Amino acid sequence: MITIHKGQYLSDVMNEIPPDCILSKKIPGCGATTLELNTERNSIIIVPNVPVIKSKCGKYNQLLGVHEDVTADKICNYLTSNTRHKIMITPESFGKVKTACARCSIDIYNHFFLLMDECHQLIKDVDYRMDIVLPMNDFFRFKGKALVSATPIGFSDPRFKEFETIEVNADYDYRQDITITHTYNIQKTISDYLKAHDGTVCFFINSVVEIYAIMKQLDILEDSTVYCAPKSRLKLRNEYSFDNAYKDWSADTMKKYNFFTGRFFTAFDLDLPYKPDLVMVTDPYISEYTMLDIDTDCIQICGRFRNGIKSATHIYRVNPAIIIKDRGQVEWEISAHEFAYQTVQTLYNSADNKESRFAFSAVLETMPFRQFLYPDFTKNWFAIDNEINEVLVRNRYQSVESVTKWYDDCHFFNPTFSSCEYNPNDEKLRIIRSARSVKEKRRIMIQQLSEMEVPYSEYALDYINDMRKIDPFIVEAFETLGKEEIEELNYSEKGIRERLILTQRKGNKVIRLIKNTFKTGNRYSNKKIINELTRIFGMLGIHPEEKIEPKLINTYYQAVPCWVGKNRGYQLISELV
Repeated sequence: MITIHKGQYLSDVMNEIPPDCILSKKIPGCGATTLELNTERNSIIIVPNVPVIKSKCGKYNQLLGVHEDVTADKICNYLTSNTRHKIMITPESFGKVKTACARCSIDIYNHFFLLMDECHQLIKDVDYRMDIVLPMNDFFRFKGKALVSATPIGFSDPRFKEFETIEVNADYDYRQDITITHTYNIQKTISDYLKAHDGTVCFFINSVVEIYAIMKQLDILEDSTVYCAPKSRLKLRNEYSFDNAYKDWSADTMKKYNFFTGRFFTAFDLDLPYKPDLVMVTDPYISEYTMLDIDTDCIQICGRFRNGIKSATHIYRVNPAIIIKDRGQVEWEISAHEFAYQTVQTLYNSADNKESRFAFSAVLETMPFRQFLYPDFTKNWFAIDNEINEVLVRNRYQSVESVTKWYDDCHFFNPTFSSCEYNPNDEKLRIIRSARSVKEKRRIMIQQLSEMEVPYSEYALDYINDMRKIDPFIVEAFETLGKEEIEELNYSEKGIRERLILTQRKGNKVIRLIKNTFKTGNRYSNKKIINELTRIFGMLGIHPEEKIEPKLINTYYQAVPCWVGKNRGYQLISELV
């Protein structure tokens, strides 16, 4: 264990990061990356995202940053033009460095010390970014290698068994004061927050859809900037016509309200001459990606501001519908999937004809355990750790009590808890109103209506009345047809209206009135049929789209044409409904 005093950095207590270790530094910004950049040895530092590289390259002239536009030729030129080599890359660029070293006849595994910075991201990101773990097989071939993070997550990969974990602790109170606010209505809570905070605010929300909804709903589009990945930037521009979005951060582009997605959560330095207010947002109803891991994400976010922050706040919702699974259950499920995969793999290997091998191969590709394998079919331990970690994080957002205990147990925070107990129906109605199409709005409404317990409580009836004000047609359709029939019609308004008319004609009140008027065995003139059906429909407020004609009686009775005196009509043979 290493202890640092207030104001000290790692370079004050150690000369270099030792090989074959996992450096758990506990406190963001204590200088682990800077220590390696200043150590007199050749280094490759792998970081999670490009913004980190651009930030560090602006401070270190001797550092070569490798990202999308840097070719193997440029890397070769750097290697041959310098005697001391410091290279910072993302995992996806490791192949270019490896190729350049081969061209320059450099033994990459002995020439360089390899540092995996923010190593927790290997586990956090691998589910949607498989290439982040591509360098790991090469990692173990380096003579000098280490991993570092302020928020490490335990690795299950057996190759780490020989690695020493070095903890860096502090002998002073480094805890960050933070306000933890539970709410049913994210946007209302943010609106109240902004009324009480006049300065620059930095939001960390891992969903550009939610970010845009907040900006639009609170009417702060002109005062806002978004920092996100290139694809998200295009989404904001093409789908929402929002141009003030950037893939790289600069103090010059900041406005009063600044929104950062996950690309900027770790290893990135926000150097500002002032201290902004910081707000983190979690809304599991909008996106699971907004569910922040307090032990990693929240600590890392607070550590981005090198000159500190004025205040920290985490606004969140919980989802009681989340199904709780403990670590043992998740591990058992993964083990069961592995057993099933191996069983089919044995059948594949034992197949004696190409048809069977083709069929078993197709089955293997669709089995759940396939997601835990590399392209070469070896086990991806990082993907397994990711699944376990995601389930455990999701568990915490099932209840307010769980989130409260999580913060109380976290070494980094000194939490103060508050709650904004807005009517949860306000948030449900906001979700309905924010739908981007009529069809999507109606899908949401039908889903909400189908989830209500019957008989309805007064609370539920009030909410149904609120929904009726938004779209009376779809509420009536649900009450008359039900969810399954509406889904069968694929939410087609024309189809639903036609089915409603048919259903209304066959509804109990209609049938009772018709049967009370028309009796089997009797004959009725066309004029009588039209007048009576018109009267009945009028009594019930039913207005058929087509003209009421005598043949409509065939909907309710088996009837045959006949004469009633000198007038045409129908004789009713038997009831159909």
